[in-house]
Amino acid sequence: MASCACEINACVLCEGRLYTGLSQEQVCQIRERLIREMYEPHEVLFREGDEAAFLFSLRSGQIKLTSSMPDGRQQILRIAVAGQLLGIETFKGQRYPFTAETLTDVIACKISHNDLRQVIEMNPAVSLRVIESLSQQLDQAESLIRDLGLKTSLEKVSGFLLSLIPQRGKPEAELPLRLSRREIAEMLGLTEETVSRIMADFARRKIIESGKGFIRILDRNWLGEAAGIGPDTTGVKPRIVSVNS
Repeated sequence: MASCACEINACVLCEGRLYTGLSQEQVCQIRERLIREMYEPHEVLFREGDEAAFLFSLRSGQIKLTSSMPDGRQQILRIAVAGQLLGIETFKGQRYPFTAETLTDVIACKISHNDLRQVIEMNPAVSLRVIESLSQQLDQAESLIRDLGLKTSLEKVSGFLLSLIPQRGKPEAELPLRLSRREIAEMLGLTEETVSRIMADFARRKIIESGKGFIRILDRNWLGEAAGIGPDTTGVKPRIVSVNS
């Protein structure tokens, strides 16, 4: 794709996720509406209850999505990684259902809902991409509910580790892990002891490598099989870890 005047490159929106079937001129018209922003750790993109104004496309880094509990505590819903969209749930002018806070340095592209609405009206092909993205968001929400209610502790931790891999990232690359064991446990509905035990077992068996603030996935196939979300092409079946949830 030829570059456009906006000179924003390499994000989900700019790489063509919404552009199938559009001419170069139409693509440039969309890209010129995009705003690229950079954030440092612990900055807030938007807060739960704020009037929703933008759709965000995460280009790099990690964002923690949280929701307020009745007693004032913050519940971590999930970690957003590069390649994912935020704010598409509120496209009809509602309020953001969660707070988005950066865990690492983050680069994100954003487009206002008003601009996106105009783009959709002018380019019906884009609306199909938006619908697909919304469907993926719903699938993620349903998967989270299923994980909390039905999956074992091993499956939950395995799935969480796999969710840290960016959509266009290399699984063996070093991934930021800025959550404590306690925060991971609260997000997954487990005890801190259970999460620590499983993570230690994974490290001992060379399934992952971890250090202060990072993790590296050494055997993605094993984790996929353990999480119940994909076949293990290595031919070695995971041994279930005996832990108490």
